[in-house]
Amino acid sequence: MATRYRTNAQWFAGMLSYQQKGNLESCNMRSIVPTFQPVRGSPESLDQRVVAAIRDQVEQGQLRTGDRLPPERDMALQFGVSRTALREALHTLAAMGFVELRHGRGVFVTGSSAAATAQRLSAALGATDELARLHELFEIRRVLEGSAAAWAAERAPAAPLAELQATLAAAQTVAAASPLDFAAAGQLDARFHAQIAACAQNRTLTMLMGTMLTELGVARGHSLRIPGRAVRSVTQHAEIAAAIAAHSADQARQAMLHHLDDVEAEIRREEQGE
Repeated sequence: MATRYRTNAQWFAGMLSYQQKGNLESCNMRSIVPTFQPVRGSPESLDQRVVAAIRDQVEQGQLRTGDRLPPERDMALQFGVSRTALREALHTLAAMGFVELRHGRGVFVTGSSAAATAQRLSAALGATDELARLHELFEIRRVLEGSAAAWAAERAPAAPLAELQATLAAAQTVAAASPLDFAAAGQLDARFHAQIAACAQNRTLTMLMGTMLTELGVARGHSLRIPGRAVRSVTQHAEIAAAIAAHSADQARQAMLHHLDDVEAEIRREEQGE
């Protein structure tokens, strides 16, 4: 009887501890459920519009670190997009460091600190002239993205690799069209690099990449308006993706470094009027 009493007492104590923990967690959770407005655009750009909408709410403080986003089905209905487009957007946001996908628990905001760091980074780079700013940005990109490509070759599971190939195929289609859709080309370029960061499976890396979103967007906007640059970029992206798929870390790193060197050199020549 005493043994049973101790067992029941232990069970009750465990339940009490669990309830207290639950109460604390519910106290820390905000009662406001995030809501979103429908997005409009071509099917190819809908996921990027979802990315921009959620990112804007994080940067404006409407979504805070620790907030849980609504279930997938509810978000897809609110945004007026397919669940496939929504999933692509969430994976992009995760690669950028704005959200964390927790299996069986949902999607949680992680990016307010990244947004604050991004603002400090932009302010610091803004104090330098344009070419010096460009050079510093590409130096950091070589360190981060060269390693990301190598780690992706070593670590990436099959599903993310398939998503990377799908992004590459879409970018090849856009780059071959005339006239070039600069917005779509830029979105697919950003997605490709973000997916490689995600494939590297290093959360610190993805957070650091997330802090550079604004600066990367400016550099990307410059480069893609150079005649022929979009086609050259997707060709180089194909070489990077092939090395990652072949699990060749050294080749993936070198392909990424060659791509970044080429993009920087071309932007520099354009800026200097050569």
